[in-house]
Amino acid sequence: MITVAPIAEHEWDAAAAILTGANPNDPLTGEDLRRQMREQQDWGYGWAVLVAHEGPEVLGVAAYHQNPGAFHPDRYMLDLAVAPHAQGRGAGAALWDTLAADLRARNAESARILAREDHPVAPGFLARRGFSGDKRYFMSALHVPDFDPAPYAALECRLHDRGVRIRSLTELREAGTPDLARRLHALMSDVRQDVPRAEPATPLSREVFEDAILGDPGLIEDAYLIAEVDGTWAGQTTLFRSDASPDLLTGLTGVTRPWRGQGIATALKLAAIRAARTLNATTIRTDNASDNAPMLAINDRLGFVRDPASVSYVIRFR
Repeated sequence: MITVAPIAEHEWDAAAAILTGANPNDPLTGEDLRRQMREQQDWGYGWAVLVAHEGPEVLGVAAYHQNPGAFHPDRYMLDLAVAPHAQGRGAGAALWDTLAADLRARNAESARILAREDHPVAPGFLARRGFSGDKRYFMSALHVPDFDPAPYAALECRLHDRGVRIRSLTELREAGTPDLARRLHALMSDVRQDVPRAEPATPLSREVFEDAILGDPGLIEDAYLIAEVDGTWAGQTTLFRSDASPDLLTGLTGVTRPWRGQGIATALKLAAIRAARTLNATTIRTDNASDNAPMLAINDRLGFVRDPASVSYVIRFR
């Protein structure tokens, strides 16, 4: 008999392994998942993680949380996955029924979940439960050892002559940069305004920024890169890693409005690839909304190869 219950302390690793198996491009350890949910609690946002059992075995996991960067008090983000060997036995349905009842009890307006459009089960499962797909995203991967920076030498030389410098968080710390956390938060708040997303962006608080970005144990400080022009910060990119995968994951890459269209985003990406080589990383992964044409074009030119799209499915409860 399949039962559903809130996650127990000893089940975080099993839950994270199931979520990673369903979405290997977004890998998680049990500690990663636990930390993310505890941060939600500390920030005052709603969250829950449920697991499906048959006896002591964890067959599947479902979770909801609120998005601090696109916050609405009645809208939620979802995850739902079942271990491959347990699919077709009702675990997914049981998890969804419990999750949906919980969200309705919270008077949720809507909830979103990402699923690959080529997944053999997820699109149909979601459609039968009232979800509809709208926004699409591409996960893309770059094989670092194959990358040739030579075609970009002229661009980098031109930017250097114009006074553009790429500095890492490590360098900024070592230089004793005043108000460093405040300035980093301000830059991210600026560049993220125009990033296409399924829900409208809301301001990211300083607390969330320092916990979720600067405090992320997977942040690579040598690859948290700032583009500086005559003392003005014009753009940023970041790389993260997880013990769940050898691949490096790109965080937000963005340039402030006055400096867009001048090659700075490409220069930041080039610096990140060099940092990845220094770390002997084989693969960098990044994701972009399908309507983020400028960033997709940069990634395509650099040699990132797109996976099939993931679709943001939404269900409306009222």
